[in-house]
Amino acid sequence: MKMGKYVGLAFLGGGFLILIVYGIYNLIKKISGINPVIFIALIVIIFGIVLLLVSTAMERKSEELEKIRKEDLRP
Repeated sequence: MKMGKYVGLAFLGGGFLILIVYGIYNLIKKISGINPVIFIALIVIIFGIVLLLVSTAMERKSEELEKIRKEDLRP
C-alpha cells in the first residue's frame, strides 16, 4: 500500500513539475536572450546544491540530538 502512495505522489509531483518547467521555459524564451535550456539547467543545479546543503545540515543536527539524548540517559 505504501508503494502505491509513493508512486502516485511521484507521478503527481512529476506532472506538476513538468507543467511548471514548461511555463518557465516559455516565459524565459519570451523575455530573455539566454538559452532557456541552459538557464533552467543552471537553476536546477543551484536548487540541487541548496537542497544538499540543507539536508546535510538537518542530518547533522539530528545526529547531535541523538548524541545528547544518549548522554542524558546516563546516570
